[in-house]
Amino acid sequence: MPQITSKELMYLDDVLSLQEHMVKCLNDSATRLQDQQLKALCQNLASRCQNCFNSMVRNLE
Repeated sequence: MPQITSKELMYLDDVLSLQEHMVKCLNDSATRLQDQQLKALCQNLASRCQNCFNSMVRNLE
């Protein structure tokens, strides 16, 4: 893997933090929603954000 600059590391840290935050917000929204379609949409989006987060972390290892 090529060397990552400190600026790139800061960017990756920000992206990972935002992904984590999105997962939490979407899961929280899903638990509060009564509409089943919106609930399912939030759950699906949370899962996709989590998968993206996991993929990024795996690629950084």
